[in-house]
Amino acid sequence: MKFFKFPLQFIYLIIDDLKSDFSKKKENKKYNFIFVVGLPKSGTTLIENILRALGYIDLRNSPLRVFDDRGLSNPHDISDKMFKLVPRNKLTFLKLHTHYSEENLRIIKKFEPRVIISLRNLHEVLVSRYSHVIANKNHRHHKLIKNLPVDEGFKKSLFIQNSYDTPISPIEYFKKWVENWKLEIKKKNLNYLVIDYESYQNNQKNYIKKILNYLNIDERKLEEIHQKVKKNFIRYDKNNLEKNLTGFIKPQTINNDSGNIKQKLNSEKIKKFVKEALEINDNR
Repeated sequence: MKFFKFPLQFIYLIIDDLKSDFSKKKENKKYNFIFVVGLPKSGTTLIENILRALGYIDLRNSPLRVFDDRGLSNPHDISDKMFKLVPRNKLTFLKLHTHYSEENLRIIKKFEPRVIISLRNLHEVLVSRYSHVIANKNHRHHKLIKNLPVDEGFKKSLFIQNSYDTPISPIEYFKKWVENWKLEIKKKNLNYLVIDYESYQNNQKNYIKKILNYLNIDERKLEEIHQKVKKNFIRYDKNNLEKNLTGFIKPQTINNDSGNIKQKLNSEKIKKFVKEALEINDNR
């Protein structure tokens, strides 16, 4: 984190950490560490906001915690060293876009965090990702598509190769990510909570209730948490990105799915293109 660039944000993060440390007892260690996984733009930030409202500390954005992801070929992989640093007597969570692998699964089994897997309709993920890239001038793909017409830029964004260990296009990576985790979930190796973003759109309280039940938290907190999430879940668009970056709430996501971009990218023509692109990957 760029603490020195945003000193006010740094102060608020310390205050949040201290409140979470001393405001209540952490009696059930089994539910103290939550590992959240999901594709970018799949609803993981919503889960983050719910966990924050419950008093959990984000290990990646905590001035008082140690988090070390050095030496990993993929920045969203996990390691024994990383998980050993997790304080078991504190309410903490780690949100990553971790893909399924035997090594990642081994570490999850070894340290036994509660695991929440967030899923979302893949077309919606890709549309939201495109909106994020257009809005965020610091994104590595921003300059490649910013001046293109929406439909052309969106199509190009699906096939720009990523820079992780194996060059692969976003549409290939995202599709394999979902397929591999779904296969693992079916094996029932662990007690995952699998939750989809669409269910939040259909029934916000029921979505939150599922998380409370999974973490063995009293449902009487439901209304309180629902109101906190509604209040704190800030929507970002390309016009106020810079303003949000200087605020004391870290902009975990940039959500500008509304308006012309979403309308254009949800056209039948674009949906057909995405469907055909996914089918091409199936036949490779």
